[in-house]
Amino acid sequence: MRLRPTCTDAAVSGVRFQLLLALALLPALAGPARAGDVEDCKGPPTDKAEAACSAIISDAARSTDDRSKAFAGRSRFYIARGKIDQALGDADAALQLNPQFVSALIARGYVQQRKGSLDQARADFDRAIELEPKSPFGYLARGNLRADQRAWTDAISDYDQAITLRQDLPAAHVGRARAYVESGQPDAALADANTAIAVNASTPNAFYWRGQAYRRKGDIDRAIEDFSRAIAQAPQTERNAYFARAQLYSAKGDYARAIADFDRLLTVLPGNKEIQEQRQQAVAMQAELAKSGAAAPSPTTPAPAAPAAQPSAAVPASSNQQIEQAKQFIAQGNFAGAINNLGQVLSGDPRNEAALRLRTQAYSRLNRLAEARNDLNDLLKLKPDDPQLLAFRALNAASLRQFDDATADATRAITLDQNNSLAYLARGLVKANTGKVKDALADYDHSISLNTKETLAFTERGLAYFNLNQLDKALLDFDQALALVPTNLIAKSWRGLALMLKGRTDEGLVDINAVLERVPNNPTAQLGRGLAMLTSAQYDRAIAAFDQIVARAPNDPFAHVLRARAYLGAKKPDDAMKDLNLVLSSRPNDQAALTLRGITWSTLRNYDKAVEDLDRAIAQKETVEGVFARAKAHEALNHTDKATEDFRKATQLAPSSVFDVLAQAESKRKIQELSKKVPCGTGQGGTCL
Repeated sequence: MRLRPTCTDAAVSGVRFQLLLALALLPALAGPARAGDVEDCKGPPTDKAEAACSAIISDAARSTDDRSKAFAGRSRFYIARGKIDQALGDADAALQLNPQFVSALIARGYVQQRKGSLDQARADFDRAIELEPKSPFGYLARGNLRADQRAWTDAISDYDQAITLRQDLPAAHVGRARAYVESGQPDAALADANTAIAVNASTPNAFYWRGQAYRRKGDIDRAIEDFSRAIAQAPQTERNAYFARAQLYSAKGDYARAIADFDRLLTVLPGNKEIQEQRQQAVAMQAELAKSGAAAPSPTTPAPAAPAAQPSAAVPASSNQQIEQAKQFIAQGNFAGAINNLGQVLSGDPRNEAALRLRTQAYSRLNRLAEARNDLNDLLKLKPDDPQLLAFRALNAASLRQFDDATADATRAITLDQNNSLAYLARGLVKANTGKVKDALADYDHSISLNTKETLAFTERGLAYFNLNQLDKALLDFDQALALVPTNLIAKSWRGLALMLKGRTDEGLVDINAVLERVPNNPTAQLGRGLAMLTSAQYDRAIAAFDQIVARAPNDPFAHVLRARAYLGAKKPDDAMKDLNLVLSSRPNDQAALTLRGITWSTLRNYDKAVEDLDRAIAQKETVEGVFARAKAHEALNHTDKATEDFRKATQLAPSSVFDVLAQAESKRKIQELSKKVPCGTGQGGTCL
């Protein structure tokens, strides 16, 4: 398919220069700023940046250094807007003023590459490397050029050099991942894509090339998930991800989704013959299935299990045969069939250890925890000092919220076997569920150090980080849990929720919708749907969604806090207060609830109580939202110095959630407003705030 130029364009605008310019040009433009237009020109490539750069260029009194940087800055703006000829003109102008301006050389080389002048592009990149051999950006740019020329070995060499100079450069890892995929090294590609995502999960094309690596390895479901995440990040430009996903949907027999993706592509590439042909093939296959009365296999439906073998009247099946068949049933996901077989074995031999172990597993997978516990009790009567069985029973008891029993079993298991990873995991679960989240992390860390292949350990540690509002760490653990077991719906639902709280709603909804397709009543995924409504200001719909969750899980503090947010959005502070008081009655130090109650007190104009709650919340952890809310309360109380200090601090803290991002934007506006009221210095601009 002739989509490779499209992919190249996507990579150029994404992996290459969206990130490359941000990293390469911005440092080069840094310098002593005399006025706001210099700062604006250095900023993101917006209309404001273009105007600021143009003002500097037109000012004959500006220094040559300022004007060369302004030409390079405006060139960066034109590149972002696809105005290649104007970008080339400005890059040339920058180099006329300063022939050794490396960022301008890289910018001009990139534009030459886009225009097809590959030798001239190569000359600019070579010159940039010659001038700054210790900078990774020249090697990155030349590696991208070599990749577009399909010179994979040379491209990998340049990416190697860029990564050696700067290991946390996501664009270089993505570029090398692409080269590894194209040269038949999918495992190496996965390692690089994973590194890029770990450094910055919004790195353009990282999910696309990881999806291609999974595709080369034959892991269709993971490939589809990554193509979906690439699309969620850039739904208007990820044409290759749509096409790749459509092909994989067709391969799975999910023709309806394949056709939908082909249709989406044809809205932007209406004359593409290959897309048209593949769409026609998908339509034809869908019609054939309809004629035959067969249903296309659903990607969310487990493969049907073989029917349970019926014992012959003449020759009854042996216990061993039934146990072997139960193993097959469990592997197929037919846990009820396995339980039926194993029940027949145990009715004649109640002490059959193999049957008890398998039935415990089947009961656990069906969440029939009390029955699983009965089998574990019987097993431990047979083997009272088996540390693994004790650890399993500890996990079971923790899931049943029988925390004393869980602690006793986990402690005994650790005494018998200091390296029992499941026992530490179980003990961590108890600590996390009894409010000792930080203590739980130590046990989860120990469990993972003993066994790096346990998806539940990464899931639970991710949940612990989530509860501590450390969303970046939580996302890394959820990703690892899903790398180990892609069907881990707990990790997938919480990853979706974490992504949404980070403000990456479209990407998070990929996970949320995938979980709800398989388990429509999954409470975490439903929280995600409610959060999407909340952050899009659909407050009444969000309240209705959270009502359903609270009705099923009345003690879930997170659901109550989110519903309180929705009530505040709907201007119902009294209802919000009821939810928050309920949470704080059982969890008096809940940081999120204290923060939101402080905001609610301010809404009710009780600013003293607002400050009291916000002080308690901030003492646990400074968040942008909490500090900003306290600043507004101090301002209402005419505590000008305290308010100003908090407004300033709110602009300096790193946001950790979508609510922090919104609060920080408001705080920056407030600082600008205050700066106009508080003149500073000689009147030459700036602010003492």
